[in-house]
Amino acid sequence: MDFILKTTNLCKNFKGQLAVNHVSLNIPRNFVYALLGLNGAGKSTTLKMITGILKPSAGCIKFDGHPWQRSDLTKMGVLIETPPLYENLTAYENLKVRTTMLGLPDQRIDEVLHVVRLTDTGKKNETENILSSCLHPSA
Repeated sequence: MDFILKTTNLCKNFKGQLAVNHVSLNIPRNFVYALLGLNGAGKSTTLKMITGILKPSAGCIKFDGHPWQRSDLTKMGVLIETPPLYENLTAYENLKVRTTMLGLPDQRIDEVLHVVRLTDTGKKNETENILSSCLHPSA
């Protein structure tokens, strides 16, 4: 079987507290995959390591047959918990908060707004409704 993502013995320690203990995943290409478990089981921590938000304490991550690299993020979609949105800000302003935190250039804001078709929204309410429907499609 062709695997798009493989983790081998992935571990994460936070000041001596083991959050993820030797997690090995083999995720087939073109599959949707979910992690299920109790609070504190390490689901979010595992996803954060897979997406490069956190560095593993041990183990390895391979994406599409090679060691994971930041550019692989352009080929994956991940939703970790509920993304923080400030309802009083526009889509642009929310993205500005994120790019500032991540040290990314402002041109990325326009690229993202184009991808999600929010470049022509000027009204906060319209933007909030669109963002809300993207995050909560069943609503």
